Amino acid sequence: KLVEADLSDPNTCHFLVGGTTGSGKSEFLRSLLLSLLYHHSPQQLKIALVDPKRVTFPEFEGMSWLLSPIVKDCDRAIELMAELVDEMEQRYRKFERAKCPHLDAYNQQLSNKQNLPLPRIVCIFDEYADFMAEKEIRKELELSIKRLGAKARAAGIHLIIATQRPEAKVVTPIIRSNLPGRIALRTASEADSKIIFGGNNTEAAYLLGKGDLLYQKGGKLERLQSLFAERIVLP
Repeated sequence: KLVEADLSDPNTCHFLVGGTTGSGKSEFLRSLLLSLLYHHSPQQLKIALVDPKRVTFPEFEGMSWLLSPIVKDCDRAIELMAELVDEMEQRYRKFERAKCPHLDAYNQQLSNKQNLPLPRIVCIFDEYADFMAEKEIRKELELSIKRLGAKARAAGIHLIIATQRPEAKVVTPIIRSNLPGRIALRTASEADSKIIFGGNNTEAAYLLGKGDLLYQKGGKLERLQSLFAERIVLP
């Protein structure tokens, strides 16, 4: 059966995705991205992609859903996250003036006046660990993630942050506490599995690879198979 996550749900508004090389992590991100594009028009949804490896999202380069060109280096990644924080603050000021608690209510009010709705924004990081080597970069990114994780959901901005090295120095307590949804593909060790889920869950170390994954929503854990996304040509 097909399992879908609702990004407006507090338990699945932002995701931490972990999985070692060969686990199918990049394919999972591509299939997730394709699902978003299939269900939402470029007017309803904008995508921000961060791809330091430069090989995960090549065919998405020119798509009309992109918020900005695909980000491939540290400085631009920091700028992008700061821009998302600014966008979130601007949206909350608009909601305050319109007396609306969240994006859906605000867009409903706009549609009554025949105005264009504000799109949801989904930011997908393919390899977060690549940005964690330098202390200054790590500090700035974590600060933005903390602010977005704490209050971006109602503004319609969502983070999906993936890493093949879910180690303690990469997935810090700040990251963990602000990304409630968890997906683990096969991890390199039991310790990595524990870091993704918190507590003593070591199951991700024994997954089969190639898209075999564990999905945690709230306190519930499900074992699922990721879709395989072949290389495609976007219109």
